[in-house]
Amino acid sequence: MNEAAASALRPLPTVDLPPAVPSLSQSLRDKVTRGLTYNEGAWIFTEHVGQWVGAPASASAAIAKMGWQDLSGYEWNVNAFHLEDYAPVQVENLDGQPQIGREDQVLALRLGLAVADGVFALIRALPEPVPVRCVISANDTCVVFRFHQIRPGDEWIDGMLRDLDHPEMIVVADHHP
Repeated sequence: MNEAAASALRPLPTVDLPPAVPSLSQSLRDKVTRGLTYNEGAWIFTEHVGQWVGAPASASAAIAKMGWQDLSGYEWNVNAFHLEDYAPVQVENLDGQPQIGREDQVLALRLGLAVADGVFALIRALPEPVPVRCVISANDTCVVFRFHQIRPGDEWIDGMLRDLDHPEMIVVADHHP
């Protein structure tokens, strides 16, 4: 994780404890329990099948039409969702822009870690588990969860994560079977 996330998630040295990991809402629990769907070498949340209006159903056709780099890029985009839509956080609208306070960003990051645990459990249950990476990013306008299979050639994602030099909080959790 980057320093912004590490600092935010670090337990406070006083009696004031950081917010506990919130329990998953029913809709978020449903997203995880509905499982994963395999599409031409890619794993996506079953609930996300067909969510991209105008994107072809096959992974290869979607990559070509949407301009995604590869299967990891396909998974990176199709598996993305906003945690603030599922979390007990306050999202204010200031001048047409959503605003999420720092404490709520941290709460949603913790929720994202719980979702990552759910994704890892789904992957472990596969007949042939694969290595996966979950990425949770939080800033003052949104908190996004993504996951993708770790593949040779994914250096573009690694580089993108290293090049993030701003206050956005990022947590990267890898699971290798």
